[in-house]
Amino acid sequence: MKLLRSAFSALVMTLLLAGCAAEGDQVGNPVVRPFQWFSYANGDDIRRDCAPGRNARYRLIYNAIYDEQVRTYDILQYATSGTATQTTRVLRGSIGVDWLLGQVTGSGRGQGGSSRVDISPAELGAIEQALIKSGFEQPAIRGQILHSDEFYWIAMVCREGNFKYYAWTDRNADVAKLPFRDVLAKGDQTGVPFVEPHVPVVFGRSSRYYTSGPDSTYFTMQVGDNGLIK
Repeated sequence: MKLLRSAFSALVMTLLLAGCAAEGDQVGNPVVRPFQWFSYANGDDIRRDCAPGRNARYRLIYNAIYDEQVRTYDILQYATSGTATQTTRVLRGSIGVDWLLGQVTGSGRGQGGSSRVDISPAELGAIEQALIKSGFEQPAIRGQILHSDEFYWIAMVCREGNFKYYAWTDRNADVAKLPFRDVLAKGDQTGVPFVEPHVPVVFGRSSRYYTSGPDSTYFTMQVGDNGLIK
């Protein structure tokens, strides 16, 4: 009974957290993450603060099957100095009863790594050029479906009050060879190996389960004119 009460209390707290918009520094929290992922992937926090004269912000997300690995890259360029920082996080997106009971430990799901490094204006410029070379300046592909059990990239940028959003899947790009991947790797000091795109074993398109456990995760997100469709 005590265990059930603890689980219920954790669930209530999680649902309360779900009502908040995701911030970049919260995505590493395994309790908050599953309920704020849409907000984070849509860049709600970046949109909210996107105005002329404010700090430029970049966010790129690599979904390497949500249950296996997600890599996030948050870059902040300070308007007053031109200097920038890159925060890289590596995590596994799926959740199970372990985190619900407050037993997230050093092993298992929800684990990953993070790093924060200063990057030079030249390195930031290289990221911008790599994005352009990858087709980022094109309009977002309206209706594009992002499957959690596939490999895709999302990028969003706010510069001088202008917000831009784009996504790459294997239906509109070679996900493994997008130019910005190597540039971002220079500021990635997590030490966590990159999960390369591969064709997973699918046990039925309807279930999309890759393991027999109860914590397998599948969901879709749809791209609209300049972000995700809510």
